[in-house]
Order: sequence, then structure tokens, then C-alpha cells
Amino acid sequence: MTGPCLCVDDPEIDEVINLDTGIISPARKVIGSDYDRLEKLRMELAEANASGESLYACPICMVGVYLSCRRKDEKRFFFKHRTENGNCPAITRSELSKDEMLARKYNAAKESRAHIRLKEIIADSLRCDPGFSEVETEKVWRGMDRTKWRKPDVQALWKGTIRIAFEIQLSTTFLHVIAERRNFYRQEGGLLCWIFKSFDQAEARMTQDDIFHNNNRNLFIAGEETLKASAADKALMLDCHWLEPQAVNGEVIDAWCEERVPFSHLQLDAAGQRVFFRDCDGLKAGLAHQAGEEALKQRFFIWWRNSKRSWQDAEWNEARQEFKKRGVFLPEYTYDVLGLLNGLYSAREGECIGWKHPNFISAANTVANSYKNVIRAFRAALLVYDRGDLLKREDKKGNWAKRVIEYKKKLAEGDKDYDRDEQYDPLIAFLFPEVWAVLSGDK
Repeated sequence: MTGPCLCVDDPEIDEVINLDTGIISPARKVIGSDYDRLEKLRMELAEANASGESLYACPICMVGVYLSCRRKDEKRFFFKHRTENGNCPAITRSELSKDEMLARKYNAAKESRAHIRLKEIIADSLRCDPGFSEVETEKVWRGMDRTKWRKPDVQALWKGTIRIAFEIQLSTTFLHVIAERRNFYRQEGGLLCWIFKSFDQAEARMTQDDIFHNNNRNLFIAGEETLKASAADKALMLDCHWLEPQAVNGEVIDAWCEERVPFSHLQLDAAGQRVFFRDCDGLKAGLAHQAGEEALKQRFFIWWRNSKRSWQDAEWNEARQEFKKRGVFLPEYTYDVLGLLNGLYSAREGECIGWKHPNFISAANTVANSYKNVIRAFRAALLVYDRGDLLKREDKKGNWAKRVIEYKKKLAEGDKDYDRDEQYDPLIAFLFPEVWAVLSGDK
């Protein structure tokens, strides 16, 4: 779902140029309204800048840009120059340098008692886990390029194969710092895992969001309680919070979840610099696909129920193409599946669909009389949608009961007239999966 644009109302840089494509776009369009996508774009820009390359630039001065947040409570964004060279009328940076701000906010936090204690908690927890070895605190991690190095809060070797840097986050860390560290550990074949002391989902700071949305929307908490759990379970235990997409009433919504989990249950993605428990990005993509499939099926049903269903109808031919992409065959002529779809839709809805009959029993009789190759699927649908009582109430003359006896006898005898047309099995499975689950097990 989309909401209001997340761009500030008066951005100094109102257009940016994509340095790969050369396309100039309004800042509002690039920023858009999808917060999750925007957080990933922030990280992508920051990582590119940290590598000395820019993805977007100001088209006036061609200085690279990054995304910043002006009012954190409103989460409104705008583009800033990486540097001010005096050649652009858009002035977006303060006189205080990035390094000076970092020294005042970030380095001070690293000297706090809370930071020191959390380092001890992580190190002691790692030593409880036999899967970790070479646990070190504040040890320099030198890169293959000996001029480049980092000093993670804690580092350890997992299963003798991958070295993991644990960085503690208590206060604001500039996005470029996060990006530079991700780049460093990726290049060195290591993995960066951020640890928080606490997390308030209602008042998440921007830094938490920068890490959170680029870590598959998973975030890890450590403290005295997780240390006790690590000692008791002989495993590094962390409290994981994640934002899980869920399908509710035809819409995809996000729900907060949390669980205390051992490190061995986490998925490690060194290429993406992600450590996560729940694959929220995968779930979101799956639900989006599912929502798209359901929307297609609903549009098709509405058209089938309300139209004259001509094979020349543009919607029929569009449906044929859309179904074909999903490996589902629709014939050229609608009347080839008339009995099948009318019968199954009628069973599902509990009323006559597609025929001008007054009630459901008439649709059932039409299937039994004129579409014998649909009987097996229709019987499965009657069972799935529990239409037995409805048929009994409407079978005033007992004609349906007689037809049931007749077709059951023919089915038992193996009458070929009652063999279903198997080329339409994928169609049944796509439009009526619950019916197909019963039908496919009917030997």
C-alpha cells in the first residue's frame, strides 16, 4: 500500500540525476512513499558513497548526494550534497563536519558505562557458545589492504569458517559509518552483526531504522537476561524483534514479533551483510505475489459472472495471456469451459453462476445432465463448500437425488463419459485450490 510522499515539502535539491542512466528525476519521485524501499535506497546510496562512487548527483553541480531525514518524528527525507563546493545554489550541509558530529555523538557513546557493559555481555555470551572461538574485544581487524582496518566492539570466529564483528549500537551512528563498515566486512569475507541494548518500536531512532530495514527487518537485543540465557543454554542467545508481513482481509500488513533465539538459528548472508531470524523480505515478496494472484482470480470471477463471456471479449484474451504466464491453459472459446466454471463457481457461491436458472439446484441438475465430464470436480466442490443441506432443501421433487444415484452407478462402472478433461486440471488447481486438493486425491 502507498501513503503520502516521504519527501520534505521544500527540498533544496529538487531534482537528482541517476549517474548510471543519465535520467533526471524530481526528488519527490525518487524518494516516493514506500518507507521500506526508501530505507534500502538510503543504504545503497551510502554504500556507494563510502566506496567513492555515487548513484545519484545534483544535476546543477554534479556533486554526489545522499538521503537525510530532517524531522525524525515525521520521517521526511531530502537529498544532501556529499560536499559543498560553492558551485551550487542548493546549500544542504551545515558548517559542522561529518567527522566533528561523529566525534561528539558517537565516540562519546562508545565511552559510556552502558557501552562497556554491553561489550562484556556479548563477549561473555560468545564464550558460552562452543560454536564460537577466538573471541576478542576491541581488537584491530586489518584488511587485505593493510592501510584499511576496523576495531569492532567484539569479534569471534563462527564454526571455524566466518569471522563475525559485533558492533554495539546505543545512540546515533551516521549512515555513512554503517555503510563503510558493511563495505569493509563484505570485502574481507566477514559479517557485521549489530546489537542494540533496547528497542522501542513506537519511537525507533533513524539509526535503528537504517540498520533494521537493511537487515531483513530483523533487529537484535542483548542484555543481562540474554547473558543468563546464554550461560544456561550454552549458546549465544539474542532477543530478536522483527516486522513480519501478514495477509489480513486481503491486505498485507506488518506485525511486530519477538523471540529469544540462539545464534545457530539465524541465517547468515555475508554478501548482503545481513544476519536474520525471520526472512521478512521473502515473506513480503511471497505475500505480494499471492495478493497479485488473488486479485487476478477475483477480477476473472467478476468478469465471468457479469459478462456475456464472448471469446472475442478483450478481458477473456487478456486472462488467457495472464493464465498462460502461470502455466494455466484457457481455451480459445469460452464455451469449452462453460460447464466447468459455471459448475464450480455455482458450488462455491451457493447460487447459480453463469446460467439463467432461478436457484442452485437447477445449476446442479444442468451439470449432471449436460456436463458429465464435470461431475467429478463438481462433487469435490459440493464436499468442499458443504452444499449438501442446500441441495436437500431445494430438491423439492427429488430429481437431484435420483441423478446422484445414477451418476454414482456410472462412475462405479467406469463410464468414460464421466472422465474429466485433464487439460483443465491446472485451471481447477489455480482457481479452486481447495477443490483440487480433494479432487487430486480422488482415485
